[in-house]
Amino acid sequence: MSANVTEQLEKDLGSCKWFSIQCDESVDSSSTAQLMVFIRMVFSDLSVKEEFLTLLPLKTTTRGVDIYAAVKKYFMEKNVPFEKLVSVTTDGAPAMTGQHAGFVALCRGDPDFPKFLHYHCIIHQQALCAKVMGFDHVMTPVIKIINSIRSKAKQHRGEDTSMLQDTEWLLDLAFLTDITVKLNNLNCELQGKEEEIASLSIHAVDAK
Repeated sequence: MSANVTEQLEKDLGSCKWFSIQCDESVDSSSTAQLMVFIRMVFSDLSVKEEFLTLLPLKTTTRGVDIYAAVKKYFMEKNVPFEKLVSVTTDGAPAMTGQHAGFVALCRGDPDFPKFLHYHCIIHQQALCAKVMGFDHVMTPVIKIINSIRSKAKQHRGEDTSMLQDTEWLLDLAFLTDITVKLNNLNCELQGKEEEIASLSIHAVDAK
């Protein structure tokens, strides 16, 4: 089955008119860095197909040059048609977007790669916005109270709930709750197949 899937993907790469890739580097349970590469192909009838392309282990470091070397090696080994690449989506990490030694910069400086567009993953942008809201003074006590209750089946009260008598803190809690609901809805809207950058951008703007 695996061989059949691989064969079909190779055929699709050969017959598609253009393709774009999305790269995401993360660490697995054994602390090994892995680069996930997803692909979206467009065919002559303008139909679109999205697939998981490959998982590339980064056994040493995760610098831009390491990511670039792993992707190019895979492209060459699998005869991926460089000339059909039209866009690359990454997160905003320096290893990906560094001006001189980032993955995107190295690809653009390689004559084997054509000129392509580069996008910052919209879901990653949304995650970054969520991290800089500055509501730790609300989230930390809430998590502590919830964990305290869940750790003891018969305990239904938090250990320290004095902040629940603070009107200003309660207003911040209500605001954070509304924002969290909004971010959860946005996160769902930004996922799924056959989404386009235009519609995703509209979702992100509407969320603001």
